[in-house]
Amino acid sequence: MGYKLLYAVIYIFSKLPFFILYGISNFVAFLLNHVIKYRKEVIIENLSNSFPEKSEEELETIRIEFTKNFSDQLVETLKMFTISKKDLEERFIIDNPEHFTKWVKENRSVMIAAGHFGNWEYPAGFPFTIPGFKQYNIIYAEISSKFFNQKVLDSRQKFGCHLIGMKNTMREISEHDKQGHVYGFIFDQSPHKGKVKYEIEFLNQTTPVHLGTELVSKTKNAVVIYTSVYRTKRGYYRMKSELVTSNPGEMKKYELTNTLFSKLERDIKATPALWLWSHRRWKYKSGIDYHIPNKSSK
Repeated sequence: MGYKLLYAVIYIFSKLPFFILYGISNFVAFLLNHVIKYRKEVIIENLSNSFPEKSEEELETIRIEFTKNFSDQLVETLKMFTISKKDLEERFIIDNPEHFTKWVKENRSVMIAAGHFGNWEYPAGFPFTIPGFKQYNIIYAEISSKFFNQKVLDSRQKFGCHLIGMKNTMREISEHDKQGHVYGFIFDQSPHKGKVKYEIEFLNQTTPVHLGTELVSKTKNAVVIYTSVYRTKRGYYRMKSELVTSNPGEMKKYELTNTLFSKLERDIKATPALWLWSHRRWKYKSGIDYHIPNKSSK
């Protein structure tokens, strides 16, 4: 009953026009920044470790701007429950769509690899923006409530994409043929400490990483395209893309993962406030919380 009431509130909230939602976002951002001071210690620690050359004043400025962006992301995420196709098409534009349509003609599958940068909800508009693929698959984390999980599925799949639960990723993808599919992966999430198999130097810190993007792309011989979503003005975004490889099987082990994180780091350094700094990305420490076998021979 509690989840149904919560969904009813979210649904009503989601129906509000954008100008009201952004007014609410302004108020929420003020509370998060100056009253609640939402995860301030975590954010500042992440920022200071990532940018040791920046002053306290510079780090605080990034924190304030991040929280404003984060607040907008929250209302935009809730708006996805009721947003219209027309609104989403206007607010989310894909630069260089030929980077994708080229591979449709060749009947290849495509892996879209992105980080928690900019807006990571609006890309669900991809299916109707670039037609031609058999199916657009997005990997997502299931919600424990079956009722709420289904509502999220309904809202995200209404424009044609297909959501795959993280627990079923490899099983379901293994059943797909190798041609004509698109897979959307957020690759910068933190793996559980018991599942860490690889780590990199990322933003000045030793960072355990998922290898799913590399594994799936090689299994499906999928073209890998790195994407980043950047803001043109409040509420409006564009997605730029870069071809990483059309032959993932020819890349050395971990080379693809290293390349993706290198591109993400470049974008974060250029516009740091757009990344998700409130996440405890570096909570697991190498050699303490997890151990990588044969680490010296990587």
